[in-house]
Amino acid sequence: MPNYQIITDSVCDLPQATLTELNVKTTPLHILFRGQNLPDSVEEGLKEIYDGMRAGEAPSTAAANPQDWEDAIAPALEQGQDALVLAFSSGLSTTYQSAVIAAEELKETYPDRTVTVVDGLAASLGQGLLVWYACHKRDEGLSLAELAAWIEDNKQHICHWFTVD
Repeated sequence: MPNYQIITDSVCDLPQATLTELNVKTTPLHILFRGQNLPDSVEEGLKEIYDGMRAGEAPSTAAANPQDWEDAIAPALEQGQDALVLAFSSGLSTTYQSAVIAAEELKETYPDRTVTVVDGLAASLGQGLLVWYACHKRDEGLSLAELAAWIEDNKQHICHWFTVD
């Protein structure tokens, strides 16, 4: 089996049980609501936030920052693995750019490890589906470079839609 970890962010909207089954690590984006900085998570339940929005309150979101990514990636590197980071669309967030910055920073500490960051150009379960496919390709034996190339070749051929209330 290839010696790399797939890491994504919470925008993939996959439940923790699925992420665990697929052996995927995540970093959360952030929801700023009522003076709190809450991690974006499908597990935590967002009812209070949605209820607040329906009542006219305006939460905001914040991208995963470089430190969030470093915290998610470093454990794999410490264990002697490389990392493939599949990030939320650069067209919608600075999350991808933060992952690129983190990868550059980690090169100094782990010069013998490889961190490949891929812009998923997707969001929500579209990103989740791309992560799911990536995991299955990894399990078929694709190397880190082969998987990154496969994602680049296929990410614009996965159709997904989502709506907001």
